[in-house]
Amino acid sequence: MIAELSAAMTAIKETAGLVKVINDAKTDAEVKAATIELQNKLIALQAECFSLGDVIRQREEETMLLKAKIAEFEDFKSQTEGYELERLDSGTLVYSKKVLVNERPESVYLCPRCFAKYEVSILQPMEVMWSAGHFRTHCPSCDNKFWMNSRQISD
Repeated sequence: MIAELSAAMTAIKETAGLVKVINDAKTDAEVKAATIELQNKLIALQAECFSLGDVIRQREEETMLLKAKIAEFEDFKSQTEGYELERLDSGTLVYSKKVLVNERPESVYLCPRCFAKYEVSILQPMEVMWSAGHFRTHCPSCDNKFWMNSRQISD
């Protein structure tokens, strides 16, 4: 953008110089030659202005994209506020947060793989065999499966 702006400023300076040449010209040939040169400089200036406009539009698009990314990140940050990395007794690392569900405290677990991609995906329970020592969950977004906390097996 600096190069385009510099070129436009140079063309303006040269155009102003040509106006002085036209004013100082003594013959029709000098006026005609200076006028042609002035027209060429004005065409070059117009092209530089178009180029500068394209650069400005490109910067505006980049700015809008960056603002959208910032908004996405801030949304993720607000959705995941209070979640902390927790190691379950199975050894699995997940993000968890205590919340009230129907007035009962519950732990909500988020998929660590999705979390790393700035996605919020709550782990969902799976059926497990009666003899399994840990509960098993899966992520509905990426389909990863996780061993969770131990379960009490009664005879």
